[in-house]
Amino acid sequence: MTTDIELQILIGLHVLFAGVFVGSNVFLDFLLTPRLELIPPGQAARLADRLGVDFAWLNWVALGGLPLAGLLMLWRLSTIDQLVTVKFYCSGFGVALLIMMFIWLTLAINAAIMTFYLRGKVVMKLPYDATRQQVEGARTEAIYWAGWMRWFARYNVIASMVAVVIGGSLRFGGFPF
Repeated sequence: MTTDIELQILIGLHVLFAGVFVGSNVFLDFLLTPRLELIPPGQAARLADRLGVDFAWLNWVALGGLPLAGLLMLWRLSTIDQLVTVKFYCSGFGVALLIMMFIWLTLAINAAIMTFYLRGKVVMKLPYDATRQQVEGARTEAIYWAGWMRWFARYNVIASMVAVVIGGSLRFGGFPF
């Protein structure tokens, strides 16, 4: 009985982490970012800077919780040792799980690039006595890198939705082959 409750909690946490990641990225990419163009640039930049940190934390917690809950589920089901066998990845369940793990890895790499590289390029700190040319140059460069961030954010949305659909197939044994 205890094992069933523990497993249900782990499944619930795994689904919660996936929902938080997908939901926050859908909200950020499809609702918030387009609406930032409706407010003055200075206020939009300040709002994006503040919210960007919050969304980065939220996404990192979700990305960290997903494999933790997933591996604990496999451990509670006594199937974690199958992850190291080739036979496991020849099954529909194994292929679906492998694709989900690959998508998670790409999302984690993507998040690292966005958080630790692109964010620094978009949120530039200029000296207080910056010249007009420095401000315009920084603005142009920030717009360029913001375009890259939009592509990475769109990838997050699409890839995480695909992973959720594949995760749903795992409930019924994975891919049908």
